[in-house]
Amino acid sequence: MSQLELAARLPRLRARAARDAIVGALGYSQRWAERSLAAAAAARFEALVAEEIREGIRPGLLFEARDALGLGMRGFARSALGRRLRRLRPAQILARGAKARPFDALVRARDGRSVAVVVRPMPTGEARLDIYRALRIAIERAGGSSVLTALLLVDPLTGASQSMRLDEIARLQRGSTAA
Repeated sequence: MSQLELAARLPRLRARAARDAIVGALGYSQRWAERSLAAAAAARFEALVAEEIREGIRPGLLFEARDALGLGMRGFARSALGRRLRRLRPAQILARGAKARPFDALVRARDGRSVAVVVRPMPTGEARLDIYRALRIAIERAGGSSVLTALLLVDPLTGASQSMRLDEIARLQRGSTAA
């Protein structure tokens, strides 16, 4: 595999490492320190690279991707969303990781609502509607709006987030099929 093909795989691995670091820090305020979050993401990234890219990669590509990941995680920890997620207590985390599938985490909000958290890089345009459709199907499988009332989409690489009520997702789906 060429170095260009390997370099094309690095953003996906960076996003996965960032997601794992963010989800792993939920409910543990000490893990939200800028250095801690960046170190957890960097360690996970290096493990993923070692696991998936066996033939070796140029150190410059690896260091550049790892440094960009660390910078992004430090920025995410300083962001308003990072501060909100840091305030979550262990009792508010209903499930995370494999136990929360197909979401990344299930969280109880202050008002008692259950919120599904999805940490993924978000595409734009029609590809985003496909993600909404897949999430709506997953929510219905999980018990629908009687169990979950909202969805929080977090882009770990840009720090952007979007909070949506389930009825908004249904409206977006109806709008995309009507056109």
